[in-house]
Amino acid sequence: MILHHPVKVEESLPVALNGLEWKTCLRRILLVNKSESAALIPSLPENSEVYTGTQAYKFLLEIICGLRSPLLGETAVMGQFREFCATARFPSSAWGWFLRQFTADLLVDAKRVRYRHLEGLGTQSYGGMVRRHLKGIPSVFVLGAGQLAQEILPWLIGKTEVTLFYRDAVRAARFSENYPQVRFSQFNFSGARTENRETAIVIAAPLKANEIEQWIRSQTTRFTKALDLRGEAETDPFSATFPVVRLSEMFAALENERPRIAARVAAALAEIDRSAARLAEQAHFRPFGWEDICA
Repeated sequence: MILHHPVKVEESLPVALNGLEWKTCLRRILLVNKSESAALIPSLPENSEVYTGTQAYKFLLEIICGLRSPLLGETAVMGQFREFCATARFPSSAWGWFLRQFTADLLVDAKRVRYRHLEGLGTQSYGGMVRRHLKGIPSVFVLGAGQLAQEILPWLIGKTEVTLFYRDAVRAARFSENYPQVRFSQFNFSGARTENRETAIVIAAPLKANEIEQWIRSQTTRFTKALDLRGEAETDPFSATFPVVRLSEMFAALENERPRIAARVAAALAEIDRSAARLAEQAHFRPFGWEDICA
């Protein structure tokens, strides 16, 4: 059973015995054993949703493939789910084994759906969207060294000079190996980096508005534009003396692109239906299989 609470990610879902919680910038998802956790449903926060069986599998696949994201077909959420699977603490039980296999199957199916139907969508990606808004700007400061930064960097390298500001030195070290063209600087409020040319900021980390404002005041560079990619950009906006383009505004500009990709999205959804049907057949025909584990 999947318990899903969208948008207000700061609000906690109820604690579930033997459950796993996956958090993104847009949602919280709790994977639980239906027979153990049915009593949690009345205590769910407002606007929560409940999915069971194959509907739960389809719902998760659509999220992982970026089909329930404002930016259709985006890849960042798949990277987030892969990281969640790598760090999740699965219970030491048959139920934990089931969850481990379940999440592995989701990744396999998501890769197939993306490969067959969603690759090469161009500006229907964070990187493509960011590059379009920063065209012609010679210098970009990227705040963040997480999955979102990893998504956009390949679109910027070679088009502009990138300086990445990090808080986690371990993550920054991994980035430096993969992107030797990028300059790195620690995100703090004391060290300033000066650029004497047109420079834009891309906020690709879950920073608070007051943190961003304090960091901008600490810099000696005069910025010309900022792209705010935070999910909280609408509810926690920051003030600046230069133009700030929020995520919702970038999404709105892409609306005319949706008809072009509608057929590919429909094909991806049909592939997801087939994946869920295969899951149901496996559970039905496998003796001592998933249906026994979930009982």
